[in-house]
Amino acid sequence: MSPLSHTMWFQAKPVGIKRILFHSINHTGLGHLNRSIAVAQLLKADMPDVQVLFLIEGGEDFIEPTGFPWILFPSHGQASESENIEYITRTTIEVFHPDLMVYETVLHESIHTPVKEAGIREVLMGNMGGLLRGLLQGQLSITNEIDLLLVLQQREELTPEDQALVDQYRGKATYAGPLVRRKDRFASDSLRQQLGLTNEHKVILLTFGGGGYGLARELLASVLSARAHILEKCPQAKLVVITGPYFSSELPEEDEFICHASRFEPFLTDYIDIASAIICMAGYNTVNEVAISGVPAICVSAAEADDQVGPGNMGEYAQKFPNVTLGSAETDELAQQVIEALSKERDLAVTRAFWQRANVAAQCIVSEMKKLLDVNL
Repeated sequence: MSPLSHTMWFQAKPVGIKRILFHSINHTGLGHLNRSIAVAQLLKADMPDVQVLFLIEGGEDFIEPTGFPWILFPSHGQASESENIEYITRTTIEVFHPDLMVYETVLHESIHTPVKEAGIREVLMGNMGGLLRGLLQGQLSITNEIDLLLVLQQREELTPEDQALVDQYRGKATYAGPLVRRKDRFASDSLRQQLGLTNEHKVILLTFGGGGYGLARELLASVLSARAHILEKCPQAKLVVITGPYFSSELPEEDEFICHASRFEPFLTDYIDIASAIICMAGYNTVNEVAISGVPAICVSAAEADDQVGPGNMGEYAQKFPNVTLGSAETDELAQQVIEALSKERDLAVTRAFWQRANVAAQCIVSEMKKLLDVNL
């Protein structure tokens, strides 16, 4: 990130420039911050002069490579921090002078109150899950003060019960999905060289998302137990493990099968790009990232993952994509699914179809934000 990117937010606001402030939690995974970054990227692509500042609760390593400036907030999990958070918010508003405030999934009164008092327009966006349901059920009066509710899914992906919650909101509700981050770099050749891989190697990428620490540990153990069976059928197989930053168990040591293991990689898309097969937990963002890649994948759904997509759960959503198989953490079954995935080719038709849908959603999101910014369409 350039020095200007770090200091832009507390410089005087140029005449005619629009500024947007994002707030994103990031307590158990990267999905919330991922969605916020995706929307910021869409807005910057359409309006290069727009200036963005993030208020984040974790995920510094994730946002740093994007070049977007950020301020680290105290966690709202501690009630004693409310006064500090409100003070930071008021100070940020006084210095940054935002034209629009965007909240990802959660809406905290200690942020909303100073934003509302400053007369700044507000957007609440997110996927329909436990957090957003709780907000629409328990804090409807505050939610009704927001200018736009942006549901990052298609209307038909909501259950009747969830739709009834959205219908209680008095403002404008817009549905736009799927949402994915723009891929601005791929370094597959250099990454393969860095990991000591040849073109003959078939890479299995194991990564976690969608909640469920117990399942993550179980899934890792099952993949390691299945190594002999996998290598018997596919001797060229190599395993890459990227657990996510909040995985607390020990990482496996690198050996003749495991060529890389880490808790976090800022450019996960590079690893997806070199993968021949992906094993993952089925969070909404994770499934979308896998689907758009076209790489054959096994998704295992965690009971704790409360994203609701249509009449079914995340597992059923994942199966809508031809390159995705609903998986199991049972060793023998998982080994067979991995072997089958390694025998398949990347499905580029899935990638093209997904991007078409994502582009329509992107146009809708940008259009709604520009209306609130009073920018000519």
